[in-house]
Amino acid sequence: MDNFFILVIGFLFALMAGFLIFYFQTQQSLKEIKAKIEEFHVPSAVSRTASEVRRECAINHDVLVLLEADISRTKRESLTEEELQSFDTARVKIKACIAELKASGEWIGLPFDLDWREMLDRLPNVLALYRKAEADKQALELSPDKGARPPGDSPMP
Repeated sequence: MDNFFILVIGFLFALMAGFLIFYFQTQQSLKEIKAKIEEFHVPSAVSRTASEVRRECAINHDVLVLLEADISRTKRESLTEEELQSFDTARVKIKACIAELKASGEWIGLPFDLDWREMLDRLPNVLALYRKAEADKQALELSPDKGARPPGDSPMP
């Protein structure tokens, strides 16, 4: 009976040793495979820190604030083409910065981080003139292409 227990214990020891050898060989193979995959992996764009993203957002927001101040000072009724382009550029960059902050988990919210709508609420003159310019642009696009008639112009004589 004693020989049987020794045989069973020896068998279990050999089984355990085989399992450990298999486990460590598999781990080593997985490390090698992972290293080869990382060699082929294209490094992603260098992520910026939250302060860098906030700085870029603030710079673009300042462009809009200065435009708002200029409109308030000069009491203009329209935006130039350059100002429309700077508004569009600032909008795209600000929205990208906000998305980057939210994606990285660095978004704080009010009062430190403003969403795009919250920024626009603080720029009423720029927003009104931008909407007016866009409406005028759409009206010009529709009038020659669609054969739209001015109000009050009837097709019947």
